[in-house]
Amino acid sequence: MSAANWNALLPNFTEIEAMSAEDMAAASEAIETQGASIGFGIAAIGNLLACAASNDETGLCKDTATDIGWLLQSLGTLSAKLSDSRNAIADRRRRGGSQ
Repeated sequence: MSAANWNALLPNFTEIEAMSAEDMAAASEAIETQGASIGFGIAAIGNLLACAASNDETGLCKDTATDIGWLLQSLGTLSAKLSDSRNAIADRRRRGGSQ
Protein backbone atom coordinates (compact mmCIF):
# COMPACT_ATOMS: atom_id res chain seq x y z
CA MET A 1 0.00 0.00 0.00
CA SER A 2 1.37 3.41 -0.93
CA ALA A 3 1.41 6.44 1.31
CA ALA A 4 -1.60 8.75 1.28
CA ASN A 5 -1.28 11.60 -1.21
CA TRP A 6 -3.37 14.77 -0.86
CA ASN A 7 -2.73 15.60 -4.50
CA ALA A 8 -4.64 12.52 -5.62
CA LEU A 9 -7.81 14.00 -4.10
CA LEU A 10 -7.67 17.24 -6.10
CA PRO A 11 -8.46 17.70 -9.78
CA ASN A 12 -5.54 17.55 -12.19
CA PHE A 13 -5.15 19.66 -15.34
CA THR A 14 -7.05 17.20 -17.56
CA GLU A 15 -9.95 16.98 -15.12
CA ILE A 16 -10.12 20.76 -14.80
CA GLU A 17 -10.17 21.12 -18.59
CA ALA A 18 -13.15 18.73 -18.75
CA MET A 19 -15.18 20.44 -15.99
CA SER A 20 -18.46 22.16 -16.67
CA ALA A 21 -18.81 25.79 -15.64
CA GLU A 22 -20.93 24.71 -12.63
CA ASP A 23 -18.34 22.17 -11.50
CA MET A 24 -15.55 24.74 -11.82
CA ALA A 25 -17.50 27.23 -9.72
CA ALA A 26 -18.15 24.60 -7.03
CA ALA A 27 -14.52 23.44 -7.04
CA SER A 28 -13.27 27.01 -6.87
CA GLU A 29 -15.49 27.78 -3.88
CA ALA A 30 -14.46 24.58 -2.08
CA ILE A 31 -10.77 25.26 -2.72
CA GLU A 32 -11.07 28.82 -1.44
CA THR A 33 -12.84 27.69 1.74
CA GLN A 34 -10.47 24.80 2.44
CA GLY A 35 -7.40 26.92 1.70
CA ALA A 36 -8.50 29.54 4.22
CA SER A 37 -9.27 26.88 6.81
CA ILE A 38 -5.83 25.32 6.37
CA GLY A 39 -4.14 28.70 6.67
CA PHE A 40 -5.97 29.59 9.87
CA GLY A 41 -5.29 26.11 11.24
CA ILE A 42 -1.56 26.39 10.57
CA ALA A 43 -1.52 29.77 12.31
CA ALA A 44 -3.33 28.29 15.32
CA ILE A 45 -0.87 25.39 15.49
CA GLY A 46 1.98 27.89 15.41
CA ASN A 47 0.44 29.78 18.30
CA LEU A 48 -0.03 26.61 20.34
CA LEU A 49 3.48 25.44 19.52
CA ALA A 50 5.00 28.75 20.65
CA CYS A 51 2.98 28.75 23.87
CA ALA A 52 3.84 25.14 24.67
CA ALA A 53 7.53 25.60 23.91
CA SER A 54 7.75 28.61 26.23
CA ASN A 55 6.02 26.84 29.12
CA ASP A 56 8.74 25.92 31.60
CA GLU A 57 6.52 23.50 33.53
CA THR A 58 5.26 21.18 30.82
CA GLY A 59 7.20 22.32 27.77
CA LEU A 60 6.97 20.49 24.49
CA CYS A 61 8.13 16.89 24.11
CA LYS A 62 10.31 15.86 21.17
CA ASP A 63 7.75 13.40 19.76
CA THR A 64 5.02 16.05 19.75
CA ALA A 65 7.29 18.55 18.00
CA THR A 66 8.14 15.90 15.39
CA ASP A 67 4.47 15.06 14.83
CA ILE A 68 3.59 18.74 14.47
CA GLY A 69 6.44 19.17 11.99
CA TRP A 70 5.16 16.34 9.79
CA LEU A 71 1.61 17.66 10.03
CA LEU A 72 2.72 21.14 8.95
CA GLN A 73 4.73 19.67 6.08
CA SER A 74 1.67 17.74 4.89
CA LEU A 75 -0.61 20.76 5.25
CA GLY A 76 1.90 22.93 3.41
CA THR A 77 1.93 20.49 0.49
CA LEU A 78 -1.86 20.42 0.45
CA SER A 79 -2.07 24.20 0.61
CA ALA A 80 0.30 24.54 -2.35
CA LYS A 81 -1.74 22.04 -4.39
CA LEU A 82 -4.96 23.87 -3.51
CA SER A 83 -3.39 27.07 -4.75
CA ASP A 84 -2.28 25.39 -7.99
CA SER A 85 -5.79 23.99 -8.52
CA ARG A 86 -7.40 27.36 -7.75
CA ASN A 87 -5.12 29.07 -10.28
CA ALA A 88 -5.79 26.44 -12.96
CA ILE A 89 -9.55 26.74 -12.47
CA ALA A 90 -9.38 30.55 -12.56
CA ASP A 91 -7.37 30.38 -15.78
CA ARG A 92 -9.84 27.92 -17.30
CA ARG A 93 -12.80 30.11 -16.33
CA ARG A 94 -11.12 33.17 -17.88
CA ARG A 95 -10.73 31.23 -21.12
CA GLY A 96 -14.46 30.69 -21.31
CA GLY A 97 -15.74 27.95 -19.03
CA SER A 98 -16.35 24.47 -20.39
CA GLN A 99 -15.59 23.48 -23.95
